[in-house]
Amino acid sequence: MRITVVCVGKQKDRAVAELVGGYGKRLPPGLRLEWIEVAAAPGKGSREKAMAQEAARVRERIPARALVMALSERGRKLDSMEFSRRLGRVRDQGRDLCFTIGGADGFDPAFLKAADEVISLSALTFPHELVRAILAEQIYRAFSILKGDPYHRA
Repeated sequence: MRITVVCVGKQKDRAVAELVGGYGKRLPPGLRLEWIEVAAAPGKGSREKAMAQEAARVRERIPARALVMALSERGRKLDSMEFSRRLGRVRDQGRDLCFTIGGADGFDPAFLKAADEVISLSALTFPHELVRAILAEQIYRAFSILKGDPYHRA
């Protein structure tokens, strides 16, 4: 299974990048996790135009035939067990998965509507760089749960 994460903006904090990379290295063999960064829209212009430009850049990098899970604060809230079961179903269907992380203003509404699923990692708002770390940890946790590993203690 291949999991791709397409993110708007650059990962600048080395400590966060190391944390994200550490979770990626702990994933089960055969599971590939790839991070793709696309440029954020320039600061000038309307918010709507910026979100549409960023969505177009993200759309271009989504792998063909991958199930798309867009991250949004207004998305469906899943607990770790539900998230794990969802990833397990995608894996068992033989599909690849693509998570998308929008820019500072979020995603264009049309992009969210076109996604296969829109999920929220929390009702809290996090800096985009930390969202990467939280997502990486939750992906690792999900596959630990599926494997029956004691990492997840609920």
